[in-house]
Amino acid sequence: MIATPPRLAPWSRLLLAVALACAPIAPMRATTNAESGYAARQGFAFALLGDVPAHDAEETIVTQMLAQFGTETDLAIHTGNIKGRDERCDDRTYARRHALLDGSPVPLVLAPGENDWADCDRPAAGQFGPVERLNRLRELFFEPDDSLGMLKLDLQRQSETASFRGYPENARWEYGDVLFVTLNVPGNHNNYRTGAGRNGEYEERIQADSSWLRQAFTAATRLKTRGLVVAFSADPHFEGRHTLAGGIDPYATLKTDLARLASKYAGQVLVVHGGGPLPDRGRASRALSDHPVKFNGKTLQNVTRVMTHGAPGPAHWLKVSVEPGNRDVFRIENASTVLRPPQPR
Repeated sequence: MIATPPRLAPWSRLLLAVALACAPIAPMRATTNAESGYAARQGFAFALLGDVPAHDAEETIVTQMLAQFGTETDLAIHTGNIKGRDERCDDRTYARRHALLDGSPVPLVLAPGENDWADCDRPAAGQFGPVERLNRLRELFFEPDDSLGMLKLDLQRQSETASFRGYPENARWEYGDVLFVTLNVPGNHNNYRTGAGRNGEYEERIQADSSWLRQAFTAATRLKTRGLVVAFSADPHFEGRHTLAGGIDPYATLKTDLARLASKYAGQVLVVHGGGPLPDRGRASRALSDHPVKFNGKTLQNVTRVMTHGAPGPAHWLKVSVEPGNRDVFRIENASTVLRPPQPR
């Protein structure tokens, strides 16, 4: 397998993406450790997107967005919902979206959302079994140890741990003195089922997520990284309890663990999840980022939260720059892709 050189200039990454798309060779694999050392000295940028595409018609704008990543960023994270709520959860849809995201010119890592599996039992989605669909999603999107994209990142997956072999979607990697971690946290009340009976899927998964998050903070502390990025799909309602019948907050464990672990971490934490507003909704729109995580009643200033955009504005995404001289580590800005009409062949 061929290793890529250190971080490429934007024009070089674009040429490389074109070459990879045209040449009949296996995709090149980015060597994570070599990239990390160079990026830590020179800085790098990554893209955040989520909740796109919501239907087949949005695939064109996502294709153009991914091409823009190739000239402006080094990697990308998708916070889930690669299909619309009312799209069928069938293998055809999965295959189309896999091909779309795998065409990214930069490495792309996916965290699954509720539309992708947990809400697949809805009539409009085809009334599939959520756990069966999650397992199928794992086979198609998460079984290799590397990322999606024409350039690959080596990922450490939780399924490498004997106790959690069923959770390949939970991933971790280091890049440019920053540790990244993804979790399977869907937005339909974390797939907590209020009906009678045991919530086996929910209970086992929150244990896996909790263990993976603890390991991430332990690794970040051991490696002395400047920052830690935690990405998942759901809005866990940091500002208050997300209460269901019986007083259950299905995100309580996640929020408790995150606050406790971040309070002991010396670096900056960026929490990324889906469900955010568009940047052009005026004064009603929330700030681009905030500090909603508290520990023992005190706001943790080293924890910043951002929400990815999505429907009904599929062209919007977030660009996060990591600069060596920036004490806050992460510089976040809105970005958008202008839809270009198809060019005649």
